[in-house]
Amino acid sequence: MIFQMQEGYLILGEGDWQDTSVNMLGANHLPTKGTNLVVTRESLPDGMLLADYLLNQKSILSRELPGLEILFETPDTINGLPAHFLEFTWDNQGNAMHQMIFIIVNNDKALNLTSTVPGKIDDESRATLVATMRSFTVGQAPHEMKES
Repeated sequence: MIFQMQEGYLILGEGDWQDTSVNMLGANHLPTKGTNLVVTRESLPDGMLLADYLLNQKSILSRELPGLEILFETPDTINGLPAHFLEFTWDNQGNAMHQMIFIIVNNDKALNLTSTVPGKIDDESRATLVATMRSFTVGQAPHEMKES
């Protein structure tokens, strides 16, 4: 099996290889320094639904993020897959953080697309980050897109 990354690829030998990598993409073109988009992947236990996963994630956020304030949340779909959107702020040792997460469930995997903006988010950054997360498409990028 070939595992494709931006920098190249690996040839994985026999066995049960699962992609649990974390990708962090810096959005250096946006006004606030430190703005980023992080992609994480997680296998779901048998029978776990998005609603159950979401309850667990919100419990973790409440426990680990001081001053958590959920600003907006809604069920959604991304590329035909069940998803949920959360937008919230929290206090990182005196520094305000603004985050948005799309949680997408594909079969027995949860894909979390998390954008983070230190401080207050501006309209341009919010629109850019939401559009980027919403652009998620299952499968390989078309060949013509990979070359650009």
